[in-house]
Amino acid sequence: MRLAIIADIHGNLPALDAVLADIKGQAPDALLCLGDVAGMNAWPAECIQLLYAAGAYTVLGNADEDALNPKPFAPRGLFPDEREIYDLDEWGRLQLGEAELTLLRGYQPVIELPNLLAFHGSPESCRESIGAETPEAQLDELRFRFGQHPVWVGGHTHAPLLRSLGGWRLLNPGSVGLAYERRGERYINLSRAEYLVIDGEQVQFRRVPYDVRAVQAGIRERGMPHAEWWAGEWVQG
Repeated sequence: MRLAIIADIHGNLPALDAVLADIKGQAPDALLCLGDVAGMNAWPAECIQLLYAAGAYTVLGNADEDALNPKPFAPRGLFPDEREIYDLDEWGRLQLGEAELTLLRGYQPVIELPNLLAFHGSPESCRESIGAETPEAQLDELRFRFGQHPVWVGGHTHAPLLRSLGGWRLLNPGSVGLAYERRGERYINLSRAEYLVIDGEQVQFRRVPYDVRAVQAGIRERGMPHAEWWAGEWVQG
């Protein structure tokens, strides 16, 4: 099976449009999304509907879960802009109608395909991260509990990854709608949409550019909170 895998769209329609156009040229047999379709950008409802129209298998991400089960703001001290990010997600939640919420309720915590296990953060929780730094003992324990699929794919970290352990592979496609990197003392959001294609043993990581100005215009024109700050967090590249 030739499989295109995307993750972490976060309501970014220009990025999703660009990725789906590129995926069409890759001619996959199926499209798999690893969650976080909703939240944080100007088009959460449109992204949910477009992904449904594309026929994607879709995993439930933590942003999708928050849209279904909202909670009041509670600072955790993880990063300086927690309040602003919460307000962006809350605004995104309020843009969803019953049609979009019904689609979110259909997202699965874990999806099994031939030889492949898909999840958002980890097979145990959409809020848990596993990746390059996860101890082998922890991964072995998870594999014992969740099956010996030779390939695992997860999102959540927004960081592309291919990690191999004794013939088993852990993959992360990166982020469609919120790829970022550190520059100096700050993190900036990049207008590149990341995804991967798996075809048997072959793995191809792909990056697709999109127009950052379209994202910034949507942020400003759609009445998002903290619009000037959030638009200023994006750069072309």
